[in-house]
Amino acid sequence: MRDFVFRSPSYLTGGEKRQVTDLMFLLNDDCILASVKGTDGNEKTTKRLPLWAAKKAGQASKNAKTACQRAAKLEITATNLWGETRTFPAGTLHPICGLGIVECSQEMFKPVNFTLKQPFTGSAYPIHFLSANDFLNVVNWLGSIWDVFNYFKQRQRVSRLFDGINLERPLVCYYTLRSREDFSGFVTEDRKSLCELHQLFLLDTLLKYGERDRFAGYINAVIYQLRERHKDFESYAPPELRHMIEPMEKRRAYLGMAATLNSLPMSNKAWIGQRIENGIKQAKETGQSSCFLYRQLLGKVAFVFAIFAGFSRTEKIRALSKFLPAAQYSSGMAESLGIAYDANDENMGFEVGWCRGPIDDNEEVRALADRLFAGPFDTLCPTPFGDPRPYTPKSQRTST
Repeated sequence: MRDFVFRSPSYLTGGEKRQVTDLMFLLNDDCILASVKGTDGNEKTTKRLPLWAAKKAGQASKNAKTACQRAAKLEITATNLWGETRTFPAGTLHPICGLGIVECSQEMFKPVNFTLKQPFTGSAYPIHFLSANDFLNVVNWLGSIWDVFNYFKQRQRVSRLFDGINLERPLVCYYTLRSREDFSGFVTEDRKSLCELHQLFLLDTLLKYGERDRFAGYINAVIYQLRERHKDFESYAPPELRHMIEPMEKRRAYLGMAATLNSLPMSNKAWIGQRIENGIKQAKETGQSSCFLYRQLLGKVAFVFAIFAGFSRTEKIRALSKFLPAAQYSSGMAESLGIAYDANDENMGFEVGWCRGPIDDNEEVRALADRLFAGPFDTLCPTPFGDPRPYTPKSQRTST
């Protein structure tokens, strides 16, 4: 989450720096503003605890509402968890909601019910209040920034059903087991049965979660290593491509590639990881290189993953630079991001390439696109564990 979590976003007013709120979560231009209220460390009585939680939830929610309004209009500066400071020009951030997060360590898992009059009901920005424990569970179980944003976009339809904090688990269960797109079927009466069903689901799939994380590790390893550039990159980069190399102190493209890969849902990462692992095994057995193209359903980037056998680093970079225009042509995407793996030496690392701009349409590109990506282009919505699942348009789905 480090690419997407920003601490203490602030703005300038009258020459003074003022904090907007505690945290900002960012995905492309969309953002979620969170205000966090902590406990004073004093244990509350059974009667006092709901009153205290309601007060803190109300304060945090009002702060989050104001933060959304300011972030949408003002120039915002914030530092992410990598320690990198970014400035967002006025009007470039699009808040999708605000979060009022209450640290309730006294009763971390027990529901704390209260009635909260929300003066922000008619706000342009939906506001959600929940405990810190619940929010961390949302992040942990959903596993990706894309799912976190999607979850809170859908949650606004049923937020009226939450009369307190530490109540989030049934909805996370619904999102995991029933639907990531439509929360209209979520009702209060199903909470207990959903939790029981989810408990059985976890018992059956705990090993699969481990496998999911292992497959996603192929992508996450790239994300982490993109924070640094190989110190001897110039020594093996093809001469004709050296003019495109970023200096060590900039690394803007490297950070952009890391964030683009990191924004993929965990299910997508796991599916890609399975394909990469199978490609490496095949290349080791046969000595043949391979590549595949992946695009999200609503994505704007064509992802190319290539597995090479018997190629030098220079040859891999040169080949990848040709694959990317072919991937753009085949997918119709104006942007492509490629990762090349070495099947013979997994300690060799990987090569990266990013192609942005108009789609090239010439004989060489068309021929390579036909050779590498000629088959029907599958649009997949992988299962939560990365298993392939063809996408079915809503108009063709049947209710069950």
